[in-house]
Amino acid sequence: MANQLMTNQPAKNDYLRTILSYLSRYRMLALPGIGVMILIAMGQLAGPYILKQIIDVAVPKEDTSLLLGYAFAFVAIVSVTGALSYVGMMLLARLGLSIVTLIKQDIFSHLLKLPASFFDSHPVGELMSRTETDTERVRDMFSNLGANLIVNVLTMLGIFAVTFALVPKLALIMFGVSVTLLAVMIVFFSKIFPMYEKARSLYAGIAAKVAEFVQGIEVLKAYGRTGWAEAQLDAAAKQKVALDVRISLIEYSMMSALNALIGPLFIVALLLLYAPKVLAGTMTLGMILLFVEYGARLLRPIAEIAESLRSMQQARTSLSRIRKLMATEEEPNRGTGKAPSLQHEIRFDHVWFAYNDEDWVLRDLTFTIPKGSFAAIVGASGSGKSTTIGLICGFMHPQKGCIRIDGTPLDEIDIVAWRKKIGLVLQEAYLFPGSVLENTRLYHDEIDEKTVWSAISMVHANEAIDSLSEGLSTNLWERGGNLSSGERQLISFARALTMNPELILLDEATSNVDMATEKRIKESMEVLRKGRTMVVVAHRLSSILKANTIFFLSEGRLIAQGSHESLYENLLEYRQLVDQQFPAGKGGRA
Repeated sequence: MANQLMTNQPAKNDYLRTILSYLSRYRMLALPGIGVMILIAMGQLAGPYILKQIIDVAVPKEDTSLLLGYAFAFVAIVSVTGALSYVGMMLLARLGLSIVTLIKQDIFSHLLKLPASFFDSHPVGELMSRTETDTERVRDMFSNLGANLIVNVLTMLGIFAVTFALVPKLALIMFGVSVTLLAVMIVFFSKIFPMYEKARSLYAGIAAKVAEFVQGIEVLKAYGRTGWAEAQLDAAAKQKVALDVRISLIEYSMMSALNALIGPLFIVALLLLYAPKVLAGTMTLGMILLFVEYGARLLRPIAEIAESLRSMQQARTSLSRIRKLMATEEEPNRGTGKAPSLQHEIRFDHVWFAYNDEDWVLRDLTFTIPKGSFAAIVGASGSGKSTTIGLICGFMHPQKGCIRIDGTPLDEIDIVAWRKKIGLVLQEAYLFPGSVLENTRLYHDEIDEKTVWSAISMVHANEAIDSLSEGLSTNLWERGGNLSSGERQLISFARALTMNPELILLDEATSNVDMATEKRIKESMEVLRKGRTMVVVAHRLSSILKANTIFFLSEGRLIAQGSHESLYENLLEYRQLVDQQFPAGKGGRA
């Protein structure tokens, strides 16, 4: 699917191009809708003209049949115009829904291609606001606002044309007044555009806070901080309301001036100019009533165009926010080819990494993990252990140095294909709402239930699954809330095994489980290891005592590597870490 919102920079003058690019995808809806809007505008012009003919022609002639004919034509035009309004609104509503669905698909597709580090600095609520709320404002622009704008512009042009044909001087006056009013309103709304942007930003901030507080509700309740959270939302909401009130007052002042002052003044000026001509017999009463009606109908489109401009400025704000999101650079090397099978080694070659380009998390890290080996990465909290796992997965990229797969820089490998060769088990097992079966095979329909059950049995999770009410078909709550942390972790291990990866990465996979579950996970690790390369980040050292090589990190530097026995004998920091977890003098072999 071509992405119409992708752009290196969200340039200010690119909004029209973006809108037209989406309209072109649905021109079979857009063109009939525009055609109907043209007919509606013609109907709105015809009604007053028929009234003029009734006053100037049918009444003076006292022709009842002619009067009835005009009356029938007037009713028919009003009825047909009303029916066309319904048809046009339905067409444009469908157009808006179709386009906003496509935009949402483009946004979600783009989000899936962004680097994992992007989501660390962008709250879920903010992204939901861009995907849902902002796109709904854009939908309104394509449907309701677009329809109103088309009808009103066409009505204005039609009024100018008819008036010019009858009284050119009056048409020029009406045109000059209208253009002046529209120019003033365009300048006015362009000046308050930053206020719309700030309002949308405040709304996104509120949505982000709501999502954050809902996710952390247990912590807030446990520490009695729900009142603080409520105060935070209340303060943010008050700031948003204050800005909305200010915007509304400014808008109301503009619209009130247009409706309360300009409209009556225009009609009074029209009567002063042309009423004497009616009295002198040089202009008919129907003609001046036609101009009064056209004048009123001209001011209404101007007012509605002003309202449309206000709403379209808000839609433009939303589109701007969407375009800024879509301008975020995607992960490199997506879908560029196949990732080679791991034949020899994974090598970190003088790797430096920092999350904020200032504080180095990894410093000149160099080590090699041979194919088929069991490697462990240990160290104190904050030493960079989990960061190395993220780098191997390509979630982040080092600022200096290189990660090589069989000698090929990871940056030159198709990252999507590479990740398909990895089985990743994290500290927090994430399960989606759905069945145990679908969570284990991650919605790969080609993986049958027998394969899934085999993986579950191999990681010793079969007893836990059997105890569920519907076994593999049991539907899980949000994040697997109806399972224990140990059961969730076992399903994560089964998921990794089901995918049959070449490389297993375990990041603190046993840190949040009880001793019994840890024992089962250690047994699962033995199964996962067979014929595969395994890299384990662990704080609990019991799971890595059999590692071929243990890499000990301190403040982002590799200070030693070797087997458990050699590190215990030769590295004081490692010995202290082991002795904290195992009986003294046993060296972890208890």
